[in-house]
Amino acid sequence: MRLKHNKKRNTAFLFEALTREYVKAVVKKNSARQTLVRNIIKEHFSKGSILKEELSIYREVLESKNLNEETAKGLLSEAKNRYSSLKKQEIFSRQNKLIKEINYTLSSEVFGNFVPNYKNLATIYNIFNDKTSIKEKMILESKMVETLTTPDVDDDKHHIDNLTYKTFVESFNKKYSQLPDNQKELLTNYIASFSDNSLSLKLYLNEQVSELKTKLESFKTDQSLTNGELKEKYGEVMVKLDSYKDREIDDSMISEVLKIQSLVQELENA
Repeated sequence: MRLKHNKKRNTAFLFEALTREYVKAVVKKNSARQTLVRNIIKEHFSKGSILKEELSIYREVLESKNLNEETAKGLLSEAKNRYSSLKKQEIFSRQNKLIKEINYTLSSEVFGNFVPNYKNLATIYNIFNDKTSIKEKMILESKMVETLTTPDVDDDKHHIDNLTYKTFVESFNKKYSQLPDNQKELLTNYIASFSDNSLSLKLYLNEQVSELKTKLESFKTDQSLTNGELKEKYGEVMVKLDSYKDREIDDSMISEVLKIQSLVQELENA
């Protein structure tokens, strides 16, 4: 069954596409574009906004895993009920503004960004869509229940049209895929913080800074650090990590943590 999916009217897709655009800007060290993307996300997905409400419902479904069948069906039922209570005309209006801003401030190429969970986003979109027939909804809900109850399923990798895949390979994959997992996780948490008041990011950073300090401490007796200049830089890094508890999280701080993550990885591989 092949259903129509207007991805520009899929709020969760728009958020994910912007997320990938932000990561691309970070990888390319394009601070001006980082600011543009971050401001768009903050404006349209801030707490209390209708698009944030809609995105939260999508996430409730997308981020649920390893459920039993009864719980999965109950989750979908509740998600549909909550979605039905949203003001659809207000969503449409806010989407118009967001789409226009992406087109004029960034470029329409953002809509071609590869989104790994695209198929699930399209499925949920059609489950929520009043124009989807009852029969089609039942089939889609059955498939989504299967996804929610099956561990570690990646059913999106074969669901990428040629144009989207080409765009992904040429514009994103070569750069983003080279990032270590801890750097991907840091960026993911940072982007998510634009719409959740940084709560998840603060928790992640506390753990990450503690882990980095522990790893750096283990290199303290390394012979290479007996060199005066290296020893001084090592001390500066430790002081910087200690300073983060009193600093406001911003692009500069995230950039510094990314560099320290790379330093630690180099020391581990030396």
